Amino acid sequence: MILVIKLSGKVLEQDKLRAQLCRQIAQLAVDDHQLVVVHGGGKQLTDWSKRLEIPIVQHQGRRVTDEATLELATMVFSAINRDLVASLVAVGLSPIGISAFDGHLTSCRKRPPLSMTTNDSSGHPSNKPIDFGLVGEIVSIDTSVLETFWESGWIPVVSCLGADSDGQILNINADTLAAELAVGLKAARLISVSDVEGIYLDIDDASSCIVELGITETQALLSEGRLTNGMVPKVQTALQVLEGGVGEVQIVSGLKENALLDALEGKAGTILKQDKS
Repeated sequence: MILVIKLSGKVLEQDKLRAQLCRQIAQLAVDDHQLVVVHGGGKQLTDWSKRLEIPIVQHQGRRVTDEATLELATMVFSAINRDLVASLVAVGLSPIGISAFDGHLTSCRKRPPLSMTTNDSSGHPSNKPIDFGLVGEIVSIDTSVLETFWESGWIPVVSCLGADSDGQILNINADTLAAELAVGLKAARLISVSDVEGIYLDIDDASSCIVELGITETQALLSEGRLTNGMVPKVQTALQVLEGGVGEVQIVSGLKENALLDALEGKAGTILKQDKS
């Protein structure tokens, strides 16, 4: 079974949590799953930007990546990739760390300006195009390099840096990268691991976490505006993955012990599935 595992930067900054997740990934490898690990690093990039006094500009939660931020991102994401690969080696695996442009895995383009609603100088809402700088959109995927790694017994560990046809490095959203890879690989499941247990109707009410959703139910939650703002982009991405043919998407918390193993047994987080026929 092909599994794409997306690890948020938030669950990788603590050595104990990273080691805990790597032990679970090792168990999945023993069970003969074909694995791809994708990692983020937004939390670490923000922390280092503050330390180095590099301005952080965001619009509706989306980061603007200027040249200074991109240079920092290449260093931060490379360090996260290195540490994750080392932790996987420590549990007996054969990981190989790559960026999203290595081996022509992805082809990207610079994101064109997006029309967004912002407040003008007088505080009134207005629509204007926002240039997000050196942020990449994935144009195409070629998964053959991943399949070559699997044939050699390696587990690819992919950081969210892409490149355009001119060789310009670009910052890619890690959730989007994991989603595109899952669809391209026709994965059985995409497991998104962060510091959030699942999809909540009320983020302040632990009992409102939803165990299972079909596509139609998920679309209804979005259209009715019943999801918290932070959940909306994750759920929209999950829908795109399901519509792209992936069997299931799971959102689980890496802060919990055995989250990955429990996810495969349907015992953790929220699972989004194809509608029952």
